[in-house]
Amino acid sequence: MTLLEKRQADGQSTNEILLEEVIGLGRDIIDSLDMDLLRENANLNGESFSGKMSKFGSEYSKWYARSFTMPPQLVKAIKDNVVYVHDLDQYAIGTTNCIFIPFDKLLRQGFNTGNGSVRPPNSIMTAMALTAIIFQSQQNSQYGGVSGSKLDHDLAPYVAKSFAKLFRKGLDYFEEGQAGEDLGEITMSRTDLKERYPRAFRYATKETESETLQAAESLIHNLNTMSSRAGGQIPFTSINYGTCTSPEGQLVIDCLLTATMKGLGSGETPVFPIQIFKCKKGVNQQPGDPNYELFLKAAECSARRLYPNFANLDAPLNLVYYNPADPDTEFATMGCRTRVLGDRFGRNHCSGKGNLSFNTLNLVRLGIQNGTITGLRQAADEEGFYDDLDHYMEIALNGLLHRFRIQGAQKAKASDFMMREGVWEGGETLGPEEQVRELLKHGSLSLGFIGMAECMKAMYGKHHAEDTEVYGKALALVRHMREFCDRKSEELDLNITLFATPAEGLSGKFTKIDSKEFGAIEGVTDREYYTNSFHVPVYYQTGAANKIKLEAPFHDYCNAGAISYVELDGNARSNPAAFVKIIRYALEQNISYFSINHPVDRCSDCGYEGVIGTNCPSCGAHEQEVHIRRLRRVTGYLTGDYQTRFNAAKQAEVRDRVKHL
Repeated sequence: MTLLEKRQADGQSTNEILLEEVIGLGRDIIDSLDMDLLRENANLNGESFSGKMSKFGSEYSKWYARSFTMPPQLVKAIKDNVVYVHDLDQYAIGTTNCIFIPFDKLLRQGFNTGNGSVRPPNSIMTAMALTAIIFQSQQNSQYGGVSGSKLDHDLAPYVAKSFAKLFRKGLDYFEEGQAGEDLGEITMSRTDLKERYPRAFRYATKETESETLQAAESLIHNLNTMSSRAGGQIPFTSINYGTCTSPEGQLVIDCLLTATMKGLGSGETPVFPIQIFKCKKGVNQQPGDPNYELFLKAAECSARRLYPNFANLDAPLNLVYYNPADPDTEFATMGCRTRVLGDRFGRNHCSGKGNLSFNTLNLVRLGIQNGTITGLRQAADEEGFYDDLDHYMEIALNGLLHRFRIQGAQKAKASDFMMREGVWEGGETLGPEEQVRELLKHGSLSLGFIGMAECMKAMYGKHHAEDTEVYGKALALVRHMREFCDRKSEELDLNITLFATPAEGLSGKFTKIDSKEFGAIEGVTDREYYTNSFHVPVYYQTGAANKIKLEAPFHDYCNAGAISYVELDGNARSNPAAFVKIIRYALEQNISYFSINHPVDRCSDCGYEGVIGTNCPSCGAHEQEVHIRRLRRVTGYLTGDYQTRFNAAKQAEVRDRVKHL
């Protein structure tokens, strides 16, 4: 019996349910009465006309899925406030979440957006322009993030094309070459050409550097201005780079960092793409490594602009499928933390697949019901907790499987660009009417979790950063969830993975319901939010090294993705050595994916950037007189001013953050 049927059996008609649930919700949207609802997606202006129209469709789609589509047990688990279904509005129509785009293939072969075909590019300027178009086209085929796992490797050939073209032009300019002379493949690493034709080589190098920087600036500007969805939402993009050691690849990395540091038109920090610098021993970690200077520049850029984040290719989890000869086997992320490198069906690389969907478990609720904090029992009921956890993990997983059946039954034409152009590997082999299930099985279905700290507090009176015994119990809990996922992967022959959930819209939802039912329990429900995944609470006083050391072991269990942060006080730009030292320590501790948070404020009056209190230190303008844009990393990515785009729970979390130095 569906939820709708049950409510009808209780005497409510369909029309009464519509009046009760949908019309009231409509008023909240039209009159902007529920700002948290309109700010669920911080990358979208929910108060705009198109944003409200999008929200109408989204909320009705959620209602339809709960009433007519989803398994009743899953609907009840949502009502019990234990399970959360992410992107519920996409459930009934079978959309998938996120993907790593094979840019090398699309740029090499050309592609068709559906409105016209595009030839392969012959320069880096055109290649980066087409990269933005590919990002935008793919964004419309799914609801989550779109990522390039190795953009430096993918774009290097087009730097070479530009260089070769400019070198030949230089030969003509300086009359250094002979007409029709066969020079073979012309690249920036050809020292013989540099010695033989120095002026043409110098000219081509300088012009290629200029063109690549312009192309990088164009890419970043495009990805911050191209709206792809209602509400002015720009594509949720991320790019990974850092390991290509050819002169062309190094130039791509260098120019992306330079363009990011220069900022947008008025010098603003770019919100997208999320940038991830891939750290690898022997490539960019020590003086003498070919890309070491680029690593230092990445740290400088992150200290100025909050990006790039840092992926640790040498962490044990990230070496399982690593093949030095194939950059597509290097660990990469889809922005905030998602990973899909492993595949039980053999596609153990990044490009051409992604995460299909994920559901999140409210660990705090289970901790309250089985713990000591409420005073109902003297000792935590660990057996009862794990029984409840297994029960709800089964329900959450069954929901993912049910959704996968809907996703797999879709025809290839439903995700036209993704399948027709082979963005999802093998999609080009399907006819428009063929179902996509056999291709989607290479993606992942993920169980996520939130509130480890509050769960431990509810169970044992202390969270995992306060007590070594409790820390061991927290680690055992995450291990238990990972073992459940591994076991189900074997039983179901699917990629079931464990996710350290990035809680944006979810952050305050669980808490609001639990605090209403259980009251304000100190250290558990007395704030507006639950702590992200396994993180040490943002309000807990500890040093950067200790926070890193505590969180690092959890990464190895979260094979669907995880990230750790530390918070810096003051202007991070003023102490680059300390910034690099923190990154190095995180890598040494085998944290898989890491970044450093610090305040980046901008005065709209004079353009000053740094740390701004109530008055701009440059022009003296007061925050009530001019807009101070306060940029913060809130859920793994940046979104304009956190005070105007994020929901109340996330704003509260930012206010509570303590500094780790």
